[in-house]
Amino acid sequence: MPSPKIQEIINELDNLMNRERKYIELVATVEYLLNLIEPSKREKFKEALYDAETVEDVYELIKAIKLQLGIQGARRYLLTLEGQQ
Repeated sequence: MPSPKIQEIINELDNLMNRERKYIELVATVEYLLNLIEPSKREKFKEALYDAETVEDVYELIKAIKLQLGIQGARRYLLTLEGQQ
């Protein structure tokens, strides 16, 4: 068994790897979601992704993307209703 000091270093590295893994997974998710955003708005979201520094930043960006996708869906739904009248 490693000494307490070595174990502490190993634990810190493990925690760092887990955070980085989560960040990478979230960035991949955001990049997928960016393809669902209408082209005129997509660049702003890409810039926000590149400016994100933490996992929390990426979570906030995902919230914003969900709102944007909801707006787009509502707009399409209303246009469909107008077309039926």
